[in-house]
Parts: sequence; C-alpha cells; structure tokens
Amino acid sequence: MTDFAPFDVNLVAARIKDQVDALILVGNAADYAAVRSLADFRPPCAFVVLATERGDQSATGSSSPGTQSAMRQRTVAQFGVVVAARNYRAGTGAAAADDLRPLLAAVRAAVVGWTPETPGGRPCQFLRGDLTSYDGATALWTDVFQTQHFIG
Repeated sequence: MTDFAPFDVNLVAARIKDQVDALILVGNAADYAAVRSLADFRPPCAFVVLATERGDQSATGSSSPGTQSAMRQRTVAQFGVVVAARNYRAGTGAAAADDLRPLLAAVRAAVVGWTPETPGGRPCQFLRGDLTSYDGATALWTDVFQTQHFIG
C-alpha cells in the first residue's frame, strides 16, 4: 500500500513525551491553536506542529494520458516544537528564559539525531530557534527541525 500522508508529527510528540520528563504536557497543533494568550499555557509544556513539506522532483518516466503512474518521492519535512516556560520570581521574563534553557536542551537532545519510524526517515536536524513571545512571566520558544520521508 502506498502512503501519501504528510509527515506524522505525532511520532515526534511521542518521542518528546518519552524522553523529556520535565514537561507536563506535549501537545499537537490543535492543542496549540486552542491557547489564546500566554497566560493560558500550562508550563512547562511543548507543542509539535508540522511547519512545511517540500517534495524533491523525481524522474517520472512516461505514461499514457489518463493513467496514474506509481511513484515514490522524497519529501523534506520541517516541524516546530513550541516550548513554554513560566517563572514569576523576577517579573521581567529573564527568569522564565532561564527556566527555558534546560527544557530546550532536553527537547533538542531527544530530537537531534533521532530517526522517525517512517518510510525513508532520516535523522532529525536542528535548523533554528526563535523566541516567539514573552511577557513578565512566560516565555515561548520555537525550535525548528528537519527530517525526510517518502510518499508514494
């Protein structure tokens, strides 16, 4: 059977749940979309979302008009892991940022070099991290990773 589904970020979420005990919640895109403000997060928590997919061009050969050829195509998938930390001690966000560091280290240790169980999977690579939002107590950080899988 062929599989044309997008990369399954639930594999990543399961990996993080298994490897990072400090997180009280590891959710998905729907969970993340339900959060309306920084105060609504239940830190320390993380959310795994599919960011982009890009298929490599494959040699298609030839086929008759109106037919569908069997194909297998490499797809590069990028996904984000959004991590939230909260600390009310300093009231400036600096303490929340300090609390974020070990969480990010643990998430990165769980993901970088890990190969998802998917057709043609390759070890995940870290691409970038960005401070998404913060206030006086809550810091939100997004790390972006990349892997590959095959469709078709």
